[in-house]
Amino acid sequence: MDLNAAKYPAEALYYTDIKSYEQGAGQHISKETNRLPALSCLPINGAWFWKTKFPNEPVKDPAVLVKDNLVPFNKAYCNFILNVAPNREGLIDPNALAALQRMGELWTEKATPSSLPTYDAPVISSNLAKKRPANGSWSNDMDIFDFGNDDSFRTSWRSNPTVKNPWYEVTLDNVQPFNLISIYVTQDEITAYQLEYLNNGKWHPLTVKNRTGKAKIHRFPTVYGEKVRMRIDGYNNPPSIAEFGVYNERN
Repeated sequence: MDLNAAKYPAEALYYTDIKSYEQGAGQHISKETNRLPALSCLPINGAWFWKTKFPNEPVKDPAVLVKDNLVPFNKAYCNFILNVAPNREGLIDPNALAALQRMGELWTEKATPSSLPTYDAPVISSNLAKKRPANGSWSNDMDIFDFGNDDSFRTSWRSNPTVKNPWYEVTLDNVQPFNLISIYVTQDEITAYQLEYLNNGKWHPLTVKNRTGKAKIHRFPTVYGEKVRMRIDGYNNPPSIAEFGVYNERN
């Protein structure tokens, strides 16, 4: 587990098997669209670690903690992690204890969450395509190739609107084995695409099923290649790629 929701997108698990959201850092789960195992954490006090002012300082409203956290998170495949810092004696302050008791009184629903939908296994290996030389069809203005594999989901390569059949390619360090490709697009605008790899001067197709949604994760038997390419055959708007990843996962 890693408190990494700030960097990685909400649609897939990257380097963690539980999607984590720290509310105090501005990370908030979508209670309507989340389909991954998740946790959302918050301190009952004004900070995570105990301070001398805590016994005399108001804690968070128990009614709000139940209404805005416990109830909706239980319906969104998300655990609510409430931090209560012990004092110097290793005990919980009376005001925090009273708040916890009140939460217990207010929490009347039975904890019967729905089973998790099917989701892709976490991506946990190193990205062989990260910051490697990238190429492709004509970019749109400043949204250049390098933004498609710069290890940032906040930037992206975007195809120029005049290009009918866009493509994007990454050159690996050398001929490498790999068995997973992850493509994260800024909008779900791509409707058809092909994946290929270059080996011994020849492009070979990867037999993968097109995926909808922003996170397109493809696992396949290990192949060896020096370049990986995505050819985009259909789209609703000029396509963009926020992160193009190539991985060699252990079997």
